[in-house]
Amino acid sequence: MQKILLAVDGSDSALRAVDHVVKRVSSAKHDYQVLLVNVQYPLHGSVSGFVDAGQVKQYHHDEGMKTLAVAREKLDAAGIPYTHHLFVGEPAEVIARYGREQGCDEIVIGTRGLSGIGSLLMGSVATKVIHLAEMPVLLVK
Repeated sequence: MQKILLAVDGSDSALRAVDHVVKRVSSAKHDYQVLLVNVQYPLHGSVSGFVDAGQVKQYHHDEGMKTLAVAREKLDAAGIPYTHHLFVGEPAEVIARYGREQGCDEIVIGTRGLSGIGSLLMGSVATKVIHLAEMPVLLVK
């Protein structure tokens, strides 16, 4: 069984990555295990002075579930089994580490459309995942 980590952030390119996985997996659903992942950035440290930890945790959960909603609908509609996972942290590091811990064969992630100078100055999660991951990474534009 091939294990795919599908990382989504709600962007158009992430949803195209979901579409790619749906198309690829649909004919052999039982040959694949899909781990649908969203990683939320931590809130700025000063926020914790005004909001308790339970509220912060609930916020991350709610935002993560909203981000996964369309991807889950697409996978459900195609009848593709998956598990979803929410994390808080630096996305590229979390994605690469979780992929390694789960023994994933591949990571599929959208490029989010950054190109040229923008990606050089800002960096991108996809670029960082490529450098950190120990398994193949498929970028979907």
